[in-house]
Amino acid sequence: MRIMLDAGPLVTRNISGVQQHARNIVTQWSRQGLLHQFVLLIRQDAAEDSSYDLTFVKNLGAGFSIQFFRPSKRDWLKHEAARLPFLSGLAVDTPDIYHSFSPDISAFSSMPAAAISHTIHDLSCELDPAVRDTPQAVQNRTLYRQAVKKAVCTITVSTRTMDDIISLYGVPRRQVHLVSNGLDPVFTPAPDPEAGRILLDRYGPLGRYVLMVGADIPRRNYARLWDAMLGVWRIQPGLRLIFAGRDPWPAAPVYRLAMQQKDSNRVVFIEAPNDRELAELYRNAQLTCCGSSFEGFGLSVLEAMACGSAVACSHMRSLEALAGNSVVYFAHDDAAMISASILALAQDPEYRRQLRTRALARAALYSWARSAQTLMEIFEQTASARRPAATPPSP
Repeated sequence: MRIMLDAGPLVTRNISGVQQHARNIVTQWSRQGLLHQFVLLIRQDAAEDSSYDLTFVKNLGAGFSIQFFRPSKRDWLKHEAARLPFLSGLAVDTPDIYHSFSPDISAFSSMPAAAISHTIHDLSCELDPAVRDTPQAVQNRTLYRQAVKKAVCTITVSTRTMDDIISLYGVPRRQVHLVSNGLDPVFTPAPDPEAGRILLDRYGPLGRYVLMVGADIPRRNYARLWDAMLGVWRIQPGLRLIFAGRDPWPAAPVYRLAMQQKDSNRVVFIEAPNDRELAELYRNAQLTCCGSSFEGFGLSVLEAMACGSAVACSHMRSLEALAGNSVVYFAHDDAAMISASILALAQDPEYRRQLRTRALARAALYSWARSAQTLMEIFEQTASARRPAATPPSP
């Protein structure tokens, strides 16, 4: 089978959830010794642009080939804002499957003979009030709606997003498939002394702390979580709060709130921790708190569970499907309830131990190897269903 992949997420230096998902899936395929032929489609300018790095794709092995292309000037102007590939004028053999690891496939709509597949990670552009009216969300809604009509196969990472796609876009259930995110092997309960020493050298002893992971974007709900922590500190003044995220913190609204705190030593901002450092933060936390107003999957919750951290998180369908009864739930818009949930865990080590046992068993159900295998099985079934039936021999 010939599989063409939009390799944009594999070569950009700007790595977020979509890019991590793509790289983990492709890494597993490269390790599984598959006999399929993979063609990685990359814009020619990626080889000339410092914001791209081709190292990952060049090390994938013999089953992966790279196809560079340069769009025409007209198409370049049309798609430059979104930095999308465009196949106009590119001479390639038609693949059995074309797959985009992002929701958008509009740039490849000139491939009618291929079985086009794409991944929708969440529908925040449709359903998150904090995102819906932004210019990017308006553009994304148009792209998503066009894509689900063109694609023969839509992949999603959670049952919540699957149901949303079916109900919002009227997609037949048979065309929507669940491929959950997995876990990097670094996220385990086993301590990492080297990562611990690095954190100690940079930030000093962290003590007892609540960990919150992710950049300060509206759906992270950090303003309400901050209000909840003010209630926690009235009862547990020695419990620290750690924010760990990819983006610079000084520009974040929650950073400004923290700078107004009389005891600024209560709050620590950790910028761009690598996975080993983040795993060590999870392991040593009294608890990890995810108070998001919207989550398509909840990777930080899964990572925390896999590291043995007790978790308190928003009660929403995506997180409930992910974590089951292994976490404490609260209403994301109720600061008093969030405070009570954090205190319940912080003050009760036996409660944390019980959740840790459940969480480790639950997290063991998720792996990138399993996700990659599931996605490949979907590709094989989709391609097989589109092949013409064999003509019986003449009598």
